[in-house]
Amino acid sequence: MARMLLVALWVFCVAGAARGLEVWNSVVLNEIHYYVPGYDAHNEYVELVNTGGTVAFLDGAVMTDEGDDGMPEPVFRFPGERGGFEHPIWPGQIVLIAVDAIAGEIEPDLTHADWEFVHPSDDNDNPDVPNLRHCAGSDIDIALANGGDGILIATGEDTTAAIDCATVVDGVNWAGVADPVPITWTTCADPAHAAGVPQGNSLGRCPGGIDGNSSSAEDWFMTIPSPGAPNMPSWPSDCSVGIAEERASWGLIKALYRLRGPVPAPAPAGTTGSGSGSDGGSSPRR
Repeated sequence: MARMLLVALWVFCVAGAARGLEVWNSVVLNEIHYYVPGYDAHNEYVELVNTGGTVAFLDGAVMTDEGDDGMPEPVFRFPGERGGFEHPIWPGQIVLIAVDAIAGEIEPDLTHADWEFVHPSDDNDNPDVPNLRHCAGSDIDIALANGGDGILIATGEDTTAAIDCATVVDGVNWAGVADPVPITWTTCADPAHAAGVPQGNSLGRCPGGIDGNSSSAEDWFMTIPSPGAPNMPSWPSDCSVGIAEERASWGLIKALYRLRGPVPAPAPAGTTGSGSGSDGGSSPRR
């Protein structure tokens, strides 16, 4: 009896804090790895982060890269019913969603993902990773375009592409996307898209989780891929340095994947270093 009372109390308290994902929840997209090395679809991933102080629930929420170009792209849905309490995202938690939760041809290894997008007839499913299931739109798996695309997360009140802007929790657009998505329920038309990133880099919020809700260009910058971990500005860039000014080398990206440590600063002008000045990395695969 005591256990039942405790469970009932927990549900009552949680229900007072959140009833499924709502447009005002502080859940935002955090990192998009779309222009990847190796075979494109296998290595792509998306991150969510809860920047608020209360738990939110992903039950029944939807994600899609469809804007409104007349050819609905796929919509994927978290399991459970909207308003459920089975799939929490806790304050500060980063949730990693892989297109395919497998070890990629190069990096990253996404077998530790929290979720993966799954299409029954067009996929590499990892049975150990829970799925976002295809629920509407084109009968294909999700694929983020290198030349420009957008992606959003919405409450799940609307599951038909294009998703009703009034239900959009967060979104981002980059480069030359032809059918941009709403970036929030109050900003249905993104006034400025984020710049595209070079192959092997990620598009990430910088600082991580910060959302000004004004435009994609305001909050999104080139970052080192860091699946499931805090965002890492592309060294030696910081959030004030544009993508056109600094480009992380392929060798550096590989080193950071493996070491997850700081990269030494270059020797001051006029001194002699021990290296040859080359990063030693091979050219990105195309």
